[in-house]
Amino acid sequence: MIHVTNKKVAGFDPRWAPFHGFSILFNNPSSRCLQERRSGILDLANDVYNDSALDFYKILHEGVTRLNIDSLTNNFLFCALPPNTYHVTLWGGLNDRHVPQIDLQYGSIVQNWLSNLPESFCDASKDIFQLPATSPLCTKRDWNVNFLFEGLKLWNNSVLVAALRPDPKSVSIFDQLCEERRQLSKQVQGRFNVVTDSEIYEPHVSLGYFANEEGAQKASSFVDEWNQWFSNSLQDRILSFNNASIYGLTDMVTFFKAADK
Repeated sequence: MIHVTNKKVAGFDPRWAPFHGFSILFNNPSSRCLQERRSGILDLANDVYNDSALDFYKILHEGVTRLNIDSLTNNFLFCALPPNTYHVTLWGGLNDRHVPQIDLQYGSIVQNWLSNLPESFCDASKDIFQLPATSPLCTKRDWNVNFLFEGLKLWNNSVLVAALRPDPKSVSIFDQLCEERRQLSKQVQGRFNVVTDSEIYEPHVSLGYFANEEGAQKASSFVDEWNQWFSNSLQDRILSFNNASIYGLTDMVTFFKAADK
């Protein structure tokens, strides 16, 4: 662990490592969560403090801020994610770590496409996007699923998340989403010879990453205490999504999608 002892140093700003790939994300419930990067490409850019549709995310960030982000960084090497990138992943697609495992027929195509993101995003080979783009996960525009806050959790000695669960009225819809995820994963595995996401779907909002396992292990004893404020503040809040789209990413704070045609 690294501890800050100089009183003139408040903390550190994280530098995010390159990580190229794509996933299916729920489209956030707001008209003010996307910002044009260039013609045809929109960056995820939530305006959580000026859009009531994003209040769920605002409360999550308020909770992290209440814990004192500098203190979290200094004590646990915790790197908080900015709220403008908060999202819920529906299905994780291909990324850098899959390249060595991909079937030779597609390996170079995927590698070149990933390495040239974001410029290559709108020029993806049909082989890369065909399966997710034609999955009901993306084509159905009225999933209308609602999530509730389940709890603050620390996963894999790596990431602090706000775990979610479907509200009672959305359980059957959630089951359908889970089945469509399984079908898509099976199809992608058949084509590329890689498993891109876990079979069990655990919806969540990532709040930040720990720089090493030691910091995460040290923080784990505080998670239940931290969870109290989040649970109280979010007990009556619902996070709703109508549909989902394919998003590219180049690191953990840079997500983008194609503009609707």
